[in-house]
Amino acid sequence: MNPLHTTISAISTPRGKGGIATIRVSGPDALKIAERMFTPKSNKPLTEYAPRSAVFGSILDSDGNICDEGICVTFAAPSSFTGENMAEISCHGGLAVTEAVYLSTLAHGASSAGPGEFTRRAFINGKLSLTEAEAVGQLIDADTKERMILSGGAVRGNVSRKIKELCDGMLDTMTALYAAIDYPEEDVGDEGERQIADTIRRTRDGVKKLLDTYKTGRAISGGVKCAICGRPNVGKSSIFNLIVGDESAIVTSIAGTTRDILRETVSFGGITLRLSDTAGIRESDDTVEKMGIDRAESEVSSAELVIAVFDGSESLTDEDCRIISLLKANGGNSSRIAVINKSDKGFALTSDEESEIASAADKVIKLSANSGEIAQLSSAVAEIYGSDSVNLAGDAIIWDARQREILSHALISLEAALGGIEYGDPIDCVCTSAEEALAALSETDGRGIEEVIVDEIFRRFCVGK
Repeated sequence: MNPLHTTISAISTPRGKGGIATIRVSGPDALKIAERMFTPKSNKPLTEYAPRSAVFGSILDSDGNICDEGICVTFAAPSSFTGENMAEISCHGGLAVTEAVYLSTLAHGASSAGPGEFTRRAFINGKLSLTEAEAVGQLIDADTKERMILSGGAVRGNVSRKIKELCDGMLDTMTALYAAIDYPEEDVGDEGERQIADTIRRTRDGVKKLLDTYKTGRAISGGVKCAICGRPNVGKSSIFNLIVGDESAIVTSIAGTTRDILRETVSFGGITLRLSDTAGIRESDDTVEKMGIDRAESEVSSAELVIAVFDGSESLTDEDCRIISLLKANGGNSSRIAVINKSDKGFALTSDEESEIASAADKVIKLSANSGEIAQLSSAVAEIYGSDSVNLAGDAIIWDARQREILSHALISLEAALGGIEYGDPIDCVCTSAEEALAALSETDGRGIEEVIVDEIFRRFCVGK
């Protein structure tokens, strides 16, 4: 049976005790199922209420007994989230009553929904593009303000509209190319070739611009693995606490306080940092401390962003030089910010020492963690990941590796098509490259995408969405 011909049901609110819970039903029999298990207090049949009306009444369990009182809202196809007939029944949020209402939907004809099945139906029924559907999953998982804004913009179609704009331009170009192939006697001429080249060039530039947003989008959506490192007592844990906004790490004047790795996920510099505070790196005979130092160096080696802290009130030590060497060795794998701390205690570093620090970092900033001011550090992170130059709510920003891979393929094909025109290649060769670019752009937003990929995307969703 076609799965779209079935009616599905799921608990769409988190399982557990709460004020209310919502059970969602979607499919051809959704309204009939709601009518069988919900009795309005007015005694007027549920079908006599206008769609989208919040109706108060009694909810019947699978045995036909009243198990709760609540609200039922019905939606008639295609004016619903899924594009199908839908009903949403809200009851009290106790574990037993929520389960009873859900089981009642199954007893009256619904089937259990799989992960992401409601959003998948919305995609199949044309209510959402694939990028919008993916953004729904991101919005549900959003744990920072920036991630919420980014996902919300994509749900509202920021990326989809840009993809459609690029596709529309390429469709016009394809029409001209097909005409040149089908009617070779009608030469498109120099002006026609210039127009075709201009459209392909604009599309290429648009794809490049989208690809350029990936670093920012991924940093917000997936987060950046960030390690804070340095020798003991330079202020690593103080800076960690300032970024986190809480006294998560113990701060004392005793060297070697931090021995294991402390981890927090936090919004900072307009992106999501998966932050770790590491043990002070130095020579030690203490077995436990040496284990912490080994972990610290491993954490730095695997980090995408390293914040290395130095004490600006003292000259560089051998331990500082060890940190600098570690930064240089990791230079091709991560972004590096050197923080010269304790500016409130005066500045003891020589110009040569400061240059040595700068040679191992992408950015160098001076601050006093003791003052609690880390705006410079936040700005440095924002500059590295581009979060200071985008409008999360309004710009088209990609964040998913699938989107990036397909757009990269489109870019290669567009470059090939443009090069073919410029070097006078046969028009059918140009057309082949342009077709590949258009196919890739269409696949980005779900048009022509293979079903197995669609299955994998929606499998990541929670049940009930």
